[in-house]
Amino acid sequence: MLSGRRPPARKRHQASRATRAVVVALCLLSTVSCACPGSVRPTLKIGVVAPFEGRYRAVGYDVIYAARQALQEVNATGGVDGYAVELVAYDDGADVAMAVEQARKLTVDPDVMVAIGHFRTETTQASAEIYAEAGLPLVAPVVLGAFPTSDAGGVFPLGPPADTLADAMIERASQLVEASQERSPRVGEVLLIDQGGPLGAALREVARECPGEGSGWWLSEVSVESSAWRRDALAQDPLVVLVDLDPVNAGEVVAALRGGGWSGQVLGGPALAAADFVAVAGGSAQGVSFVTPWPFPTDVPGGEAFATGYRESSQGVEPGPLALPTYEATRLVLEALGRAASGGEPNRAGVWTALTAVEREGLLGHVVLGEKQVWSGESLYWYHIGPQGVPRL
Repeated sequence: MLSGRRPPARKRHQASRATRAVVVALCLLSTVSCACPGSVRPTLKIGVVAPFEGRYRAVGYDVIYAARQALQEVNATGGVDGYAVELVAYDDGADVAMAVEQARKLTVDPDVMVAIGHFRTETTQASAEIYAEAGLPLVAPVVLGAFPTSDAGGVFPLGPPADTLADAMIERASQLVEASQERSPRVGEVLLIDQGGPLGAALREVARECPGEGSGWWLSEVSVESSAWRRDALAQDPLVVLVDLDPVNAGEVVAALRGGGWSGQVLGGPALAAADFVAVAGGSAQGVSFVTPWPFPTDVPGGEAFATGYRESSQGVEPGPLALPTYEATRLVLEALGRAASGGEPNRAGVWTALTAVEREGLLGHVVLGEKQVWSGESLYWYHIGPQGVPRL
């Protein structure tokens, strides 16, 4: 299970130095435009905060290449209103304390106009107030839930509300229960295993509203914080298990249930798209289904061209499940920077205002930020994990 402990300070410092060296090298290559010899162009900075070390390091390297690709494309079309734009990347280690520390570093740098991150709900929630207080906009491409905002700072979520995903998961669970009852009639139980995140809360709320008397199923819960969670879950023998856990914990849970002889259906959210889930669950991942608003690039029209560009940018690394939302978020941010710069010297308040109005027709469809974003069942993608742990649309 996820531990809140941090490595010793000396080792953490050494790892941080190594990470910064790698990330800074990437960022320098990502500059949108280069000054002519003998000239100096003003520079704007975009902060990217993600885990680049530790067990979530794959997240960081999935997103940094996507952000870099977006900057390169903007450079090819002339840059951002005469400004050079740099990525400055910070490692939060998927750790709450580190996330707060890195957010503070970004907010005190006057050249940082906007940030993209933190790619986990816990770290985004922990740092949201810091961005709001500093008036620094934070675009959160892949987190669910509401976050603190001020008049000119705080969090812009790119994803849908948690209840949009919860609706889809409960509907699918109901279908699975109905199909199971047709084969072997019995009242079915749907079991929720979560860590207290926004998706788990939305699943409880949706389930509370949906099933009534004679519905044929009900929702029960088991907390992974309980030492007896596996015994309790197996004793209930649910028809369907709903999982709202991080990829590593989800992999451990599914493997434990399968190891105990349970053969029901597992449904999850976007976290199960991560390669870490399959790596931990092993063969137990086969047959798991998950729903996400962020498809793998090659599963959308035009996505293969994006994937080709990503491979070139990353020197052969394949884009993961967070690549597309990060790319689209970066393109939105660059558009907002351009709008803010066109009205004079850009500042954070101007970028915030621009972000409230910017829209984009991209690989994820019509993309806008925050409350204006409209999601429907057609905007969600269901994946089924097949043999060799490969998710298929």
